[in-house]
Amino acid sequence: MIETSKKEKALLVVAKTKEESWSRQMLSSEFKALVLSTGIEVKKIIDFNLNQPNASLYIGKGKAAEIKEILESADINVVIFNTNLHYSQQRNLEDIFQIKTLDRTQLILDIFAKHAKTKEGSLQVELAQLQYLLPRLRGKGLMLSRLGGGIGTLGPGETKLEVDRRKISEKITHIKQEIKQISRHRNLARKKRQRQKIPVCSLVGYTNAGKTTLFNLLTKNRQKTSSNLFTTLNTVARKVKIKEGMDIIISDTVGFIHRLPPNLIDAFKATLEELNYSDLLLHLVDASASNIGQIRKSVDQVLAELNLINKEKIIVFNKIDSLDQITLEKMERSYPEIIFISASTGEGIDRLKKEIYHYLSKNFLELIVRVPILRMDIMNFFHKNSQVLKTKYGKDNISCWIRISRSKLSFLKKENLEMENL
Repeated sequence: MIETSKKEKALLVVAKTKEESWSRQMLSSEFKALVLSTGIEVKKIIDFNLNQPNASLYIGKGKAAEIKEILESADINVVIFNTNLHYSQQRNLEDIFQIKTLDRTQLILDIFAKHAKTKEGSLQVELAQLQYLLPRLRGKGLMLSRLGGGIGTLGPGETKLEVDRRKISEKITHIKQEIKQISRHRNLARKKRQRQKIPVCSLVGYTNAGKTTLFNLLTKNRQKTSSNLFTTLNTVARKVKIKEGMDIIISDTVGFIHRLPPNLIDAFKATLEELNYSDLLLHLVDASASNIGQIRKSVDQVLAELNLINKEKIIVFNKIDSLDQITLEKMERSYPEIIFISASTGEGIDRLKKEIYHYLSKNFLELIVRVPILRMDIMNFFHKNSQVLKTKYGKDNISCWIRISRSKLSFLKKENLEMENL
């Protein structure tokens, strides 16, 4: 894999196919932001419509010749395509251009590699890199790596290519085992939260929508924020009091992007699986973006791939501090069901908290239940099946302030307990 470590100068190639719903301008703008976030200097962007991808070059021979001509007279040392190239297409293009040629997946993997700070994040990025690299290994000749056979080898005649493939396959297996081990620790933490009956609210959205800024505001945390893309790669969870008597878990997740490479989704599934256990999703959208509809659709496509499209969610338009008053009022009229906030200034946060409380409390009741002093079995039931907010011991009974699922209400009625709403 190639990770950019010096200031490189790039020519970007943006080809819009018939199946692509985004305009050439939107594709070019987003791709330029991706490239700039790696530290590469964008010297030129070539965008065009592509009716049918070419099997050997992806683009046509004429377009390849046009790019070659530009490269001969420009100070450019890398060409980056806003698509995923087959290994043979990439090799053929490099033969023509005579400079390094990257595709969209390599670029995104480079960005992920720069931002992976934790062990889990680094493992997930390395897994995605190796899964990308493995099918691209192609041998040239019969370069023997060893003459003697042995356990776990192909014996005499094993080629350098076969050794590389085997080593990468073994490394992939090892990394998957390490990620599984980390997932087990996360499962233990999740089960502990579930025993405590604390609702979980997860932030999802397009990269750079301001999820971490909102997370920091709600939790009074100091997670790193940046205008660069994919600053957050790991799920971070914190407990927060959303209303007096109601604690919830807020979790921040990796940002999504248009046409997120499938092997990246696979590599980060261990992290993203946390979303399955959320009671509520907060879908954060950059209100200042020019293509809000397409961005929301891209996030929904990733959620659908993760089987989360039907999960209960609140749509939140963030960064309203970037809008003028007239634009904001027009948007609020157009989207009356959406919460408008600024995670930077705190505007709209109180309304958002009320909405979160409303959604999370719909399936729960908050009650004061009086339990006979000798019925400790009922107290055990409360601790296992509800969130016990407060207890007060009297002479003949115990007064319990609880938050309990409506599905458990039948037990209380069957026991004929004295209770009232909080």
